[in-house]
Amino acid sequence: MSAAFPDAPAGAALLAVARQSLLDEVAPALSGRQRYVLLMAANAMGIVLREIEQEGAAAEAWARVLGVLSAEGDAAEGDAAAPAALVAAIRAGRCDGDAALHAALVETTRIAASIWKAPG
Repeated sequence: MSAAFPDAPAGAALLAVARQSLLDEVAPALSGRQRYVLLMAANAMGIVLREIEQEGAAAEAWARVLGVLSAEGDAAEGDAAAPAALVAAIRAGRCDGDAALHAALVETTRIAASIWKAPG
């Protein structure tokens, strides 16, 4: 639900309805390149929809990664250079055996995979 329009449907819900309408109503009437283009657009809409739905979980998981990293003094949370600092720390072996960091990275990977790969 939108903060500006509390009675309006959420963007994710609108996107889901639009995507499903294209798949159910328009795609069956198309063939060849036109159908392919529509299916690519519907796939992109599905990815965006899953990004919207998983936004909070992804942010929380990434915050856990950065929290572990900042606890080790490699980067501060909110630091734009944090991803590069994480890569450098891993390459230098400073994170070897860090169960909390491993769990947080596994979670971010699981969420990313659920966004990019269509269910089913």
